[in-house]
Amino acid sequence: MTTDDAGPMEPPAASAAAAEAEAAGDRSRPAGTRARRRRRWLFRLATLLAVLVGQEALFRAMFPIPDVPAFNRIHYQQMAQSHPNLGKALAHGLVYERLRVASRPDGFVKVHSLNLRGFRTPDFAIDPAPGRRRILVIGDSVIEGEGAGDAETIPAAWSRLLAGEGTDAEVINLGAIAASLPHLWAVVSEAVPLLRPTDVVVALYPNDMPYDDTRCLGVPPRRFPRPAPGWPRPRLAELLDRVILDRPIHRRWFHPPIDFFAPVPDSTNPWSSGKPRPPELREDLCEDMKAGRLNPWLIFQSADMPRWLSHDFAAGGGSPRPFLEKMREVCRSAGARMTVAYTPFLGVVHPRYVPALVALGMDRATAEALPVDPKYRSQPRHLAEVCRDLGLPLADATAALEAAEAAEGPQYWAYDTHPNPAGYATIARRIHEAWKASGTGAGGGLARSDGEKR
Repeated sequence: MTTDDAGPMEPPAASAAAAEAEAAGDRSRPAGTRARRRRRWLFRLATLLAVLVGQEALFRAMFPIPDVPAFNRIHYQQMAQSHPNLGKALAHGLVYERLRVASRPDGFVKVHSLNLRGFRTPDFAIDPAPGRRRILVIGDSVIEGEGAGDAETIPAAWSRLLAGEGTDAEVINLGAIAASLPHLWAVVSEAVPLLRPTDVVVALYPNDMPYDDTRCLGVPPRRFPRPAPGWPRPRLAELLDRVILDRPIHRRWFHPPIDFFAPVPDSTNPWSSGKPRPPELREDLCEDMKAGRLNPWLIFQSADMPRWLSHDFAAGGGSPRPFLEKMREVCRSAGARMTVAYTPFLGVVHPRYVPALVALGMDRATAEALPVDPKYRSQPRHLAEVCRDLGLPLADATAALEAAEAAEGPQYWAYDTHPNPAGYATIARRIHEAWKASGTGAGGGLARSDGEKR
């Protein structure tokens, strides 16, 4: 290479100065670059952490996982045992579902909002809060609140009464539509040891008696293992496991309402068998039952209810005493005070319901006799004797509902036959009165049936 090709030569001193300046620049640039790079990485990490925390919070809110999945309302209600998906339904449970119950002739459509454990009550922890009363109200559709809004049920109304008097109490609704005495026993025997309440109310309705099959009382109740303490797994990892293992995934929101009374031809509707309409059942009501716009099982109530109400327990057996005695044992062993509540059939309370009962297929002479013939008060009389013998307080709402019918108006839905919101409030007041009158100790208190006034 020639000198001309290489350009003019620099003096040695100038070359050394340039090299030193370049080296100094090289030393200064990486320090600034490293600081900027560090800030960028810190920002990325902070953003990633915020995304992960937000995603975890969102997934935990959106996809809840029950801590005791086997304790679910689906195990305490009548199920179609022949349903092809029964096993999956029991494994999945009812978690934040919305059940729709309608009565077209009464003019109501109510949606029952269920909680994490399938009950119509706010979410509750398994362990009770220290220093706070925990009251379990156990029953069938009357306690769940068929025909009322979520805030109009008996437990909800009672909770407000307690709060108004300054009593710090958690009232938990453990009612389930179509639950019978064996289901109520299952709830008491399993929920009381698990939830450790201070008080238990077992609510009975006329279709719970008579009942003489006590074999379930000898079946050991289920016990529920609690998850071992430890670091919580990321919810996304848990969800992926459930997808792989075909285990249920629950979501908290966006549940379309499920019709509790399915229309024909669903196998759970008794009219799906094609049976003809009985001439005593009004035609439009029959069509409502077939369409799921009215409880389709009411057709059987017309024949069965008078027989249940007039049952002679001394001659025919079927007393609820064995069930109540076992329930009392469970409650006492858990240190809980037990109260029994009784809600009468609407036909016994007031004659205004005769036309609806006749339209549903009941014999007119029988419907007219229900509110006046003492034989149809056999249940509360017998229940008072049983509760007196067992030392259990009894909240019989018969007299309270009769008084409210006279002073305030209808306390029931005429065709659905369940109490309306006003009736539920009346029953809640009666339970509250009996609960207060029985004192705060476990057990005790004489029982008297309001039906004995007649």
